[in-house]
Amino acid sequence: MKTPDRPKLPERPGVWGVRRSTPQLKDDGHLALSTWVRLLKAHSLMLRELRRQMPHDLTVPQFDVLAQLSREREGMTAGQLTRELLVTAGNVTGIVDRLEQLRLVQRRRRPEDRRAVQVRLTPRGRRLMSQVLPVHRRQVQSLLAPLAPGELARLRDLLGLLGHHLVVRGGSPALPHPPSSRPRA
Repeated sequence: MKTPDRPKLPERPGVWGVRRSTPQLKDDGHLALSTWVRLLKAHSLMLRELRRQMPHDLTVPQFDVLAQLSREREGMTAGQLTRELLVTAGNVTGIVDRLEQLRLVQRRRRPEDRRAVQVRLTPRGRRLMSQVLPVHRRQVQSLLAPLAPGELARLRDLLGLLGHHLVVRGGSPALPHPPSSRPRA
């Protein structure tokens, strides 16, 4: 299988300031701030493109909930969705309400704890996700195509390491295991 031609890096820094460089030994925070800004820009641009291509009039948050539920055959509680998606319980409730109206998810009381509600995909939701997940995967792959596979793997590993350290620092339960012990997506 032929790999796509990689775009040539600009000769001079542009908006992205793309250049291969080594970090300076003396840094007063500019490198960290520059990295943060580039992460935000890349995230915003990717999200904007994915939003344009979102199928079936779904919003990105709705898609995120459906994608998370598609990984869990038995469904998840609202609390589990909140932790996995890093959003507030109120946000999850509103998103699930709308997805329930669309008959893509259903809520069921858990038999072992009637106070807890399990959210799961309906057959209609499963069919939809079986169609849109492969398309979404190809869209993301296309957006990340300028990176060689080794660069992409390195970026994933570095972001996983950063995420782990941020979780440890903040005590968030979203990522309970270090990146090396988690299954690779």
